Amino acid sequence: MMALPVKKLLNLLYPSLIHVDEYLLEPSAQADDLKTTVKRLPLIAESLNSRGLYIYDDGFRFVIWFRRMLSPDIARNLLGADFAAELSKVTLSEHDNEMSRRLMRVLKKLRESDRSYYQLSYLVRQGEQPREGLLLLVNLLEDQMGGTSGYVDWITLIHRQVQQNA
Repeated sequence: MMALPVKKLLNLLYPSLIHVDEYLLEPSAQADDLKTTVKRLPLIAESLNSRGLYIYDDGFRFVIWFRRMLSPDIARNLLGADFAAELSKVTLSEHDNEMSRRLMRVLKKLRESDRSYYQLSYLVRQGEQPREGLLLLVNLLEDQMGGTSGYVDWITLIHRQVQQNA
């Protein structure tokens, strides 16, 4: 971690969770509209929609998360004939439809923000264990688990300690 640039380290410590299915379904969406259309969400389970498609970006990989109730049409457009297969065996590639091209443009735009590393894409479907747990669920930083403090409480505690020592 000491060798990482600050921007990369911050992205690793607090990754991005991006809701993209609404952008893919929008009839007039352009690559330039990406920042205004795509929503970056807090890393909590409450911000997730069971019908959504999400990209988790920690700076080193993209985890494309297909939620349980996502429309089969979206999955078919993005994955082609492999939409019903186990996603660990599926490779993401561009298909001959606008929705697939938009997703690939989103990934390209995210990769262009930091060209020092090429993020590989991992596909995960909700309920696909242990992949979902290892690649995504452990990274919902803001969720409180079993009476422990959440992310905001932890940051506040660190801030207080820094203020006391200053």
